[in-house]
Order: sequence, then C-alpha cells, then structure tokens
Amino acid sequence: MAGKNNRDRTDIRTIIGSELRHSKFGFITGVLSLVIATAVFVASMILLRGDELATERLMMEKEKELRVEMVQLEDDYRIIMRNMGYNVLILSSEQRISDLEREGYATSLINYDDVWELAESGITTLNHLLPVLQQKIFWREKDTEIYLSGIRGQVPVYAKPGHLTDDFEYRSPIMDRVPDGKADLGEEVAAHHNLRPGDVVTIRGEAFEVNRVYPRRGNRDDLTMWIPLDRAQAIFGTPGMISGILALECVCATGELGQVRKEVTAILPHTQVFEFSSLIAARADVRHRASRLHEEILQAELAHQSRLRTEKERLATILIAVIIAAAAVWIFVLIHNNVRERRHEIGILRAIGFRRHQVLGIFLGKSVIMGVLASVIGCMAGVAAGLHFAGYPAGGFEPVNGTVVAGGLLLAPLLAFTAGLLPSVIAANQDPADILNEQ
Repeated sequence: MAGKNNRDRTDIRTIIGSELRHSKFGFITGVLSLVIATAVFVASMILLRGDELATERLMMEKEKELRVEMVQLEDDYRIIMRNMGYNVLILSSEQRISDLEREGYATSLINYDDVWELAESGITTLNHLLPVLQQKIFWREKDTEIYLSGIRGQVPVYAKPGHLTDDFEYRSPIMDRVPDGKADLGEEVAAHHNLRPGDVVTIRGEAFEVNRVYPRRGNRDDLTMWIPLDRAQAIFGTPGMISGILALECVCATGELGQVRKEVTAILPHTQVFEFSSLIAARADVRHRASRLHEEILQAELAHQSRLRTEKERLATILIAVIIAAAAVWIFVLIHNNVRERRHEIGILRAIGFRRHQVLGIFLGKSVIMGVLASVIGCMAGVAAGLHFAGYPAGGFEPVNGTVVAGGLLLAPLLAFTAGLLPSVIAANQDPADILNEQ
C-alpha cells in the first residue's frame, strides 16, 4: 500500500511538472500576478511602518525644537516682566502700610545686613535683591521736594548662579549701580531743573555729577534722585540702615502670593513682605501661556500627523484589496481555463484509475506552486521597493519586521489555494464517462 501511495505521488508530481511546461504562459502570468499582490502588500506595510517611524522622529525633533523655542519665549517673557520692575518689597514688621502710602517711603528701617542674610540663605523664589534707603526731602538748593534714594548694586542671590557673572554681578540688572560721586535723575526732576548728564548738582552740601536721566515712567520714580547708598546713609544720618529691600519674584515661583512671604519671614522674622499681586499674576500668566502654547502646538502637530496616517492607511487598504482581488480573479480564470482545456485528459486519468483527490491535487498543486514561488519573489521585491520608497539606505531594515515578512510569505500560497480551489473541485468531480462519451 505504501508503495502504491508513493507511485501515486510520483505520478501527480510528474503530471504537474508536465502541465507547467505545457502552459508556461499561464504559469508565468499567474506567478506574476501573485508577485505583484505580495510585493504591494509587503511594500505598503513597510511604507506605513517607515512613515510611522519617520513621524515619531519628526515629533521628537519637533518637540525638541519647541522646547528650545519655549525656553527662549519664557526667557523673553522673563525679560519683559523684569523690565516692568520689582514686584516684591520687604519692609520692617513695624512699618504700617498706611504710613508708607501716605508718606511715600518707609519710616521704619531695617539693617543693611538683612539683605545679605537673605541672599545667602539659599532662597530661590526671589531674585535681583536691591537694598534701598529712601526719604522725601526738601531740596534746599533747588527749592523743591524730591524723593532721595540711596542704592547700591543688586545683591546677588547665590542660589541662582545662572543669572550672575563670574564676578557675582547680574548679567541683566533691573537697575544699574550708581557710580561713586554721581546721581541718576527721574525725568520730572531733570526736566523741571533743566539738568542733563554731566551737570553738577548739590544736595545737602554734597556735590554729585548727573550720570543719567531715566525716561518717564509715570510713577514716583519721575520725582526721584538716586545716589550711592553710603552717601544717602550719611546724609540721612542712618549708617548701616535701609528702608527696605526690593526684589523680583522668580519665574520659577509657585504662583501662590503667600509662598514668598512665608519663606522671607522665616529667614527675616522681623520683616514683612508686600507683594504687588498684579505684576506677580502677570508673570505667572505669561509663564502659563508659554507652557500652554507649547502643548497646543505639539498636540496640533500630533493630530495633523494622525490624520495623514489614517488617510495613508485607508489608501493602502484600498490598493491592497484591489490588487489581491485582481490576482485572485486571474488565478481563478487561469485554473478554470486550464480545467476546460484539459477536460479530455481529466477523463482519461479518471478512466485509468485516478481518483477525485488525485485530480484535485494536480490542479491545486499547480496553484500552490505558483503561490510558493510568487511569495518568495514578491516578498523580496516588496521589501526592496518598500525600503527604497521609504527612503532607507542599503542595509537599513528598521521598518521590516517578522509579521510583515510572514504575512507576505503566506499571502500568495493562501491566495492561490483559495482562488484555485473551486475550479480544481469542478475538475475532480467531473464524470469520466460523460467526458469520454463526448468524443
């Protein structure tokens, strides 16, 4: 029995080989249709995967670029808000705010050393510390009232070295230091007394050269003269004392107005903190706007890329479906025509003892051979085409994975088997007596 089965298999293989040699055109066109279907499937999958990887890289680069842009934008916002001036004032705890509003300056003083204690405390929510000694005085030499302010350079906050030079000076100070022997004037003071840089003014018997005139700000600064802190302390008779400390709440602050107050009073318990809430809120708002803008741009790009990918997947699905359907129809037509052309041979084979499953094996075997051969060729062609059109250099197989290759190798044999099954069954079920009687 085993020998007979072996002979049957040998006879079937011999007949299939003879059939393939006899109908070369049909076999070649069948293989070609399956190669095209396989190649299109594999190439499309690789292109989609390559596009997905490219999109991921694009989004990573886009996010990196946006991060840089947002850092620059936040820095621009920081500079804009810095130029709006200080938004925190640290005063003596004994200072009544009503007196400050009425007089225009602090009447209770704190120690100058307090500003250094704050700077060296490690606080990070404040920056640009500026000790100030200010009083409203009658300028006898000019017969007018002005605000006289003694200042020095901004005291560095050592916990924020990014804002400082190697000499621990601010790279971008809010207010420049007043040089020794000189004075800076507000616009109203300079205009009212016709003063310009280089002119010499005398106040309380001390001479100062006008260093600069600040443009109009629309506030008390227009009525102010700034001189070095030590000279103001000597004029007022308050050595080692200051009215208060001006500061800028950092962009990094939490946005809670009470947070800075808690931190400062913990370091300097004899002080109170007056926060200009509108400026702080504005700083928090622009910081949040920058963050929100970054997220919105990124999400918009993600949505755009998602729409493009969906459209590409839809087109690829349609293309693959059309190509596979066309290949299936062509295989069906080839096998069906082959069955019709070999009708009499089928009758003879059945008459000499071939059974139905053997006849079925002959035609299905031909279909499967076309499928196997086409799967190998089509898979290689699809990989090469996919990598080429995806823009990957030789040796770059990143978009190729085992699932795509396995799918490509199985597609053609399954397609050929399915398309050739019906005409093969028809051939196997034909009655040899009816066929031979037709002769």
